Amino acid sequence: MPVKFTSKSRSMVILLTVAVASTLIHFLLRSNIPGSALLYVGIPFLISLVLIKFTNKVESPTWKQKFSNHIRDAFIVMMASSVILFEGFVCILMFMPIYFSIVLLVFIVSAINHKYKRNVNMHILPVLVVAMSLEGTHPNLSFNRYNEVSSTKIVNASVVEIKSNLIKPVNLEDDRSWFLDLFPMPYQLDNKDLNANSIHTIRYRYHRWFVTNIHEGETLLKIAEVGDNFIRTEFVKDTSYISHYMKLHGTEIKLNPIDANNTEVTLTIKYDRLLDPVWYFGPLQKYAIEKTASYMISKMM
Repeated sequence: MPVKFTSKSRSMVILLTVAVASTLIHFLLRSNIPGSALLYVGIPFLISLVLIKFTNKVESPTWKQKFSNHIRDAFIVMMASSVILFEGFVCILMFMPIYFSIVLLVFIVSAINHKYKRNVNMHILPVLVVAMSLEGTHPNLSFNRYNEVSSTKIVNASVVEIKSNLIKPVNLEDDRSWFLDLFPMPYQLDNKDLNANSIHTIRYRYHRWFVTNIHEGETLLKIAEVGDNFIRTEFVKDTSYISHYMKLHGTEIKLNPIDANNTEVTLTIKYDRLLDPVWYFGPLQKYAIEKTASYMISKMM
């Protein structure tokens, strides 16, 4: 007969899970593999095992209700750990789909076993999760990190006008897509000229908890090469929140005149992905960079 847990018992399990998860995350973030899949797959899976083992002893009418309760408890654990470690809430939101997918699979199989009196073997799942968690823990267990993402648009301006626009003040906080709204844009751009070897300072202010827990940082962008229809830049320093997710290398802007008043602009951003697993963060970061490049063309050129 299953043990009936009280709400107090559930709270104690959640508090202990928060303490253990926070400790593991603390040491992992300060290791030489802070962005490995151990953080984004391994630790969340351990959290799920603990919660399924203990809190699911509470009687619930259906597997869907149990799943809902589990997600609620997991969300509490992860957000509480974020508060204790002073980490950003956006990081939690970004990897939660991985967690939801794995846990949903477990609950669906459990429901099938219960309803149809079957015994679908789930022993392979922990093996797969352990294997996925090792990604990024060693160079031989990592996939390609270098990426180049481009966006191309027709701009209603000449090449000369576009170059002039690039050194004008611009507001990068409005007219963004819902996805880009999750991330802070620069609040100050020191884009004074397009002379070769000049350094532009880009300043960021990131509210880790949406309204507080502020992280200030800046990116130094060097104008590496300027041609008639070409501008190449290099990132020489980055202390912004972005540096935790990717290592920015530089950008290339190609200006292809169509006629006297229209120019085809291609903006390419080069970076290293710092987060694993690649099957999740690879496409996610490419999507974010592509949206950013498109937005920058529209706003700055």
